[in-house]
Amino acid sequence: MLQLIFGIIGGTTLLLYGIEILSRNLEKALGNYLKRLLGVFSGNVYSSFFLGLLVTCLVQSSTAVTLLTVGLVNSGIMGLSQALGIIYGANIGTTMTGQLMSLGYRFRLTDIALPILALGFFIDSLGRGRRSSYLGQSLMGFGLLFLGLRILNDGIPYIQRSQLLRLFFTQQASNPLVGILLGLVTTALVHSSSATVGILIVLGQSQLISLQTAIYIILGDNIGTSITAHLSSISGSINGKRVAWAHSFYNIFGAIMVLFFMPQFTRAVIYITEDILQSRDISSYIANSHSLFNLANALVFLPMTKYYERFLNWLI
Repeated sequence: MLQLIFGIIGGTTLLLYGIEILSRNLEKALGNYLKRLLGVFSGNVYSSFFLGLLVTCLVQSSTAVTLLTVGLVNSGIMGLSQALGIIYGANIGTTMTGQLMSLGYRFRLTDIALPILALGFFIDSLGRGRRSSYLGQSLMGFGLLFLGLRILNDGIPYIQRSQLLRLFFTQQASNPLVGILLGLVTTALVHSSSATVGILIVLGQSQLISLQTAIYIILGDNIGTSITAHLSSISGSINGKRVAWAHSFYNIFGAIMVLFFMPQFTRAVIYITEDILQSRDISSYIANSHSLFNLANALVFLPMTKYYERFLNWLI
């Protein structure tokens, strides 16, 4: 049991640290371009949406993009409607990390985590003070991410033998409210929705959670990721606070929408995973659930952005 606990703590820490190093160095590699892109090219809600999607795919952190957006709105550089578009896109872009972790499982990239780490260190050593150094450190982030998944994966036999964990995940976490609360609290604590998805993938591999349970936790995961924006907006302008609440309401509405259409949503995930992507790996189902939730939410909100903006201006 002690080995399992240390494995979970160590694996989760490496997973979180890998994601942090990856996103931080990709953000550094872009330098001031990131802020300029967000401030200059976010003309309307649709261009902002694609910009948020692109930038978050590049830096692999919706939290970083959202915090920058709050800062730009606070300073008056960006309007609320443009900020909303960026949030829609950023929520989709951040799901790419989950897709990478799913690919890591399917193609056993976790087995080459150490070589990836070594390659990143080598590139970093050669490129001190250059942009290539950021590339090397980003690779090291990938290596740590996959190493964390590998350590968590090594604990699967212990997890499967634990009657207490099996009872909790099969009977308690399968309850929609418990699952959503679990995802919300976990993501609020670790400040990374991608890390929560990575843990879900490991639990799915151990057959402790069903696809439906994973979806419930993902709904809470998306709500929990908006906590950081609220913390950053406390001392900001009223528009900055509106951006933070926009992120929360956006994910809460999406969670309610999926709960109402859970059978249809689950069938859509299965269709995309099995018929389109030709995969039956649980990691693919979980990663695709995360992506589809955020994509569907954006498609609902994009045409209604001006009404959503009016609602936020009225409420806050």
